[in-house]
Amino acid sequence: MIIDFKELKYKNKRVFEKLVMTIDFKREQKYFTDKEACFLFLKNGSFQFRTPTQVITYFKNEAMLAKCGDYFIEPANKIDNTDKNTITAIGAFFYPDIVKGLFNIDFSLEQIKSDFDVLKVDIEPLMNSFIDSIDFMLENPSIADENLIVNKLKELIILLSKSNNSKSINEFISSLFSTHEYNYKEIIEAHIYSDLSLEQISVLCGISISTFKRTFKEYYNDTPAHYFRKMKLLKAADLLKNTSLRVSEICYDCGFNDIGHFPKLFKTEFRCSPSNFRAL
Repeated sequence: MIIDFKELKYKNKRVFEKLVMTIDFKREQKYFTDKEACFLFLKNGSFQFRTPTQVITYFKNEAMLAKCGDYFIEPANKIDNTDKNTITAIGAFFYPDIVKGLFNIDFSLEQIKSDFDVLKVDIEPLMNSFIDSIDFMLENPSIADENLIVNKLKELIILLSKSNNSKSINEFISSLFSTHEYNYKEIIEAHIYSDLSLEQISVLCGISISTFKRTFKEYYNDTPAHYFRKMKLLKAADLLKNTSLRVSEICYDCGFNDIGHFPKLFKTEFRCSPSNFRAL
């Protein structure tokens, strides 16, 4: 739930924002939906950002740079989400048409291979003072005319290019808007033991659920539901034999949502309960 929201626009597009919200949900798709890239500095709280191949946890005073893509935001602590996690964040958005105008870049001339989708940004030492200046502008919008907004947007891009150790501004900007290539099987393997639904995994793959199921059959000669359940149960069996984790912890670690239903699934596969399996 959004508690407070402030924004600054340029050419009728949001470029800077301050957001205070509670992460009182299990998982939500990213809320920026255009072709923009996003910078986010976390002033307070924590959250998880799930990409097609990784899950990154961000804490207070950490910053994120994310390309346009298919992502999910989640609570940092999914086991105990009884307390609402309140986050305060300063964000900036980069649109290809605006950035091209600021730096006079012809994207078609840049042959930059993308090597990241989402990453953590080193904010020391220059970035701290910059973030404070953006926060002040958001709290005092009367001073934020278009010239100031444009200059701050250019300054941020330059700072990020330095943090990313790019050879040039053009290289950094071109890489920011180049699509990161994913391997289908790489995405599947990254989320076998997650609690994602098949629909959510298909979102991360950037395809429809019907195409996802058809492609899965081609790669694995099995249905997604059967394959994921089998792999999760095999992992659960291994953890029961080789760790002292509680059954409820193993259930969570293997990506099962329903602790009450987990023993039934396990017994169907292994012909005994999880506790009896451990005792064998």
